[in-house]
Amino acid sequence: MYYEVAVVFTEEIQTKSGIREKKVTKNYLVECYAVTAAEAKISEYLSQSQFAWEVKAVKQSKILDVIGE
Repeated sequence: MYYEVAVVFTEEIQTKSGIREKKVTKNYLVECYAVTAAEAKISEYLSQSQFAWEVKAVKQSKILDVIGE
């Protein structure tokens, strides 16, 4: 089962008038069997991120499988 996790990053942008915060949403696809497990995997994955972040939403994906090598 796959879950789509929306994560909001807070990035600091240098402008002429100083530093401004910009919020950017990025989506991740996580393979697991529960919403709480998806959030835990994202927390572990992003633990070394240089930007502040927070999980905005977690929802079950309609994707059945990922086909690759």
